[in-house]
Amino acid sequence: MKKVALITFAAAAAATILGSLLAYALLIAPLKSAIDAGTRLQAEFERILDLTPRITANHAVIFAQNTPVLELVTAERAALVRHRVDETWLHSTKTFEIEATFTARAGFNLRDSFSINIPKGGRTAEIALPRAKILSLAMSDLKILRDEDGLWNKLTAKDREKAIRALERNAKAEFSKSDLLASARSTAESQIREITSAVGCEAVFPANTQANPNPAAAP
Repeated sequence: MKKVALITFAAAAAATILGSLLAYALLIAPLKSAIDAGTRLQAEFERILDLTPRITANHAVIFAQNTPVLELVTAERAALVRHRVDETWLHSTKTFEIEATFTARAGFNLRDSFSINIPKGGRTAEIALPRAKILSLAMSDLKILRDEDGLWNKLTAKDREKAIRALERNAKAEFSKSDLLASARSTAESQIREITSAVGCEAVFPANTQANPNPAAAP
């Protein structure tokens, strides 16, 4: 009887230990690996980019987003842009033509949400970047190519100011239609892949996924 009780107790103890080991192996260890990977990622982002994305381990927040830098510039491009105005009144034509070099800097506004989720196991990092944007547009080397009054249709300061504003709009439209924003995102993804690879994670960018623009609304 005593022997049976001892065997039963030993079997129960073995089952309890086995259950604990299985729980640790299947539940606790994978989550701990995700948390450890998130901690290493936070340190690497801070070291390289001086910022911390919102980092979650299996969708539980372990680091809030902290971005002392408000913008992350990942692409820059220059273009020569020209604009011409011909305006005729009573058969009298005035002409104003200008050109300037514009430098556009593109990347990410870090007031928007930038988040990373690390599933259990800590082997992958699911990245949700905000949308790439043109962050700044600087004009230089403005040249007046033609500045001609009509016989009685004269150019005014207002005409010239309007033409310069139109030149700026043309430049922004030109950069927006180019691959500048795609290039900015591609460069950011390459940088992030290097960071995640350094801590043993594979970066995954779900197709067409953007970070939640309102961090307070995130789960």
